[in-house]
Amino acid sequence: MNTSLQNILLPISDELAQLDRVISQLLNSEVPFVKTVAEYVLSNGGKRLRPILTILSARLSGSKGAVVYNMAACIEFIHTASLMHDDVVDHAKLRRGRPSANAKWGNHVAVLVGDFFYCRGSQLLTQQGDLKILKIVTDTITATTEGEVLEIIKSFDLSTDLADYLSIINRKTALLMAAACEVGAVLGNVPEEFQKALWAYGENLGMAFQLADDILDYTSSEDIFGKTNGIDLQEGKLTLPLILSLKQASEAEAKIMKSALMAERVEKDLFGQVYAIIKKYGGFEATFDLARDYVEKAKAQLIPFRASLEKDILLALADYVLERDN
Repeated sequence: MNTSLQNILLPISDELAQLDRVISQLLNSEVPFVKTVAEYVLSNGGKRLRPILTILSARLSGSKGAVVYNMAACIEFIHTASLMHDDVVDHAKLRRGRPSANAKWGNHVAVLVGDFFYCRGSQLLTQQGDLKILKIVTDTITATTEGEVLEIIKSFDLSTDLADYLSIINRKTALLMAAACEVGAVLGNVPEEFQKALWAYGENLGMAFQLADDILDYTSSEDIFGKTNGIDLQEGKLTLPLILSLKQASEAEAKIMKSALMAERVEKDLFGQVYAIIKKYGGFEATFDLARDYVEKAKAQLIPFRASLEKDILLALADYVLERDN
């Protein structure tokens, strides 16, 4: 976990330790190999930002206890399942700097253990028994799946514009963060305006998080970021820095970027040329500015809430999204 994130979350370290214990218990399987793979995947250094949002939102809403940890674990399992399936679709070799499950054990194992995570999440939902929470989570899984499909459809599509891209990342990333926050609010049985505010906080935070990821894919150190620079480019994904720069580039520059999108392998020299073109037209700065706008929108959603430790942490997490290096 990033040091600055550890510092932000230090006041709830006991709660996070309890979350880890609950998650560990839920990984038990009658097939020991399933637990081996599941533990490997979850030990890959993830931030667990989504279950953290559930815990903080629940605490802010006045809810504590076992049900909060179970629902937080549910959100983490659903997120992990989507990542495992995503890695199979993208033929990803690394996940946070270590071999992905599909690279280590093959696609069949990765898909099936991903399904195991989905099933564990579903079991937690049915045990909890709140139909409102069930609807929130299942609607979000549907939207996330649609976002993945839309991204595949738009791969290599040079007509992809800002609206298309924001729609993709809203479904793929933002809505699960929104759901994580809303589940916490429902557990606390808060009035609807507070529930909506926490949902909107999570959605805006998720948009900012993904936009920052788009920048880091080009600019972060590979040792820190945990994956090869330009992996989105390699997979034919038009992220916002590229989309914005394509609209301003000369014909020769556009050809370079198109070549990178279509190439079987993006060599270091070609990646460097694309990076220079994006930098020339301010693609990184424009993407960062939009991410900062979403962060400010997220923080504004917390204004109605009384001052509290949980509110302070949520505000700090919004700033962290822009400041992180992985």
